[in-house]
Amino acid sequence: MSDLTELGLSSYEEQAYRALLTLGPATAQQVSETSDVPKGRVYDVLNALAARDLVEVRAGAEPRQYAAADPDEAVDRLLDERRADLRDERARYEQLAADVSAELSTAVPSESRFWPIPLGSEDAVAGMGEQFDAAEASLLSVVAAPYEGAALEAYRDEIDAYADLVRTGLEVKLLTTPALIDRTPSDQLARAVADAPDFAVRTTTGINLTYDVLDRDAVYLSVPTPFTDGERLGAVLVRDDDLADRLEGRFREAWAAAEPVEPAVAGDD
Repeated sequence: MSDLTELGLSSYEEQAYRALLTLGPATAQQVSETSDVPKGRVYDVLNALAARDLVEVRAGAEPRQYAAADPDEAVDRLLDERRADLRDERARYEQLAADVSAELSTAVPSESRFWPIPLGSEDAVAGMGEQFDAAEASLLSVVAAPYEGAALEAYRDEIDAYADLVRTGLEVKLLTTPALIDRTPSDQLARAVADAPDFAVRTTTGINLTYDVLDRDAVYLSVPTPFTDGERLGAVLVRDDDLADRLEGRFREAWAAAEPVEPAVAGDD
């Protein structure tokens, strides 16, 4: 393969172009005789070169004559064409890769993990610390059952840990029920809000599940103990972008309609 064919000319097109460079303005018959382009193909070849501005057609003469474009200009045009072809090819492969990636991703099951964590246990406090460590942008928490059915002392250590872990630079929102706020120590909430301006608490009714959404990427679901009010069987971590996105969307809808809590009057010890 010659350099010109690598730049996009067929072998006949290259031969015709080189013949015109040698001949100067010439007829199709002269081009055919000088090159190896058959007489039955030479007109198609010359017209193809003309369509790409590599050959000038001089229609005023009889028979019609053809002249080669300036070699530097011709090479620049061929190079521009190849660049455009490569851009199109790259875009096609990038789109193909994106389509294949999306197709393969749907076949991968969501990652999930379960572990037993009783309310107020050391494991519960440690798990909360892991959540805050893992969160980079946001930690959105909905708190209801099984906490509503439990005594404050059963999960006080979790409240203490939560208040200590809230930090500046991380969006932390706590959506819970009025009943739970009424018995939550107000000084802890006030301290957390003072230490972290991005932390806020609101209340609403109709919450039936406790869960946390981290960075629209992971969801922690609290699993109450069946048939026993106020106890937790454990927690499930689910890494699924679609689930996290849906639950975050529901959270923000409920948050917009919820009642803000003033920490100074959040509850009594």
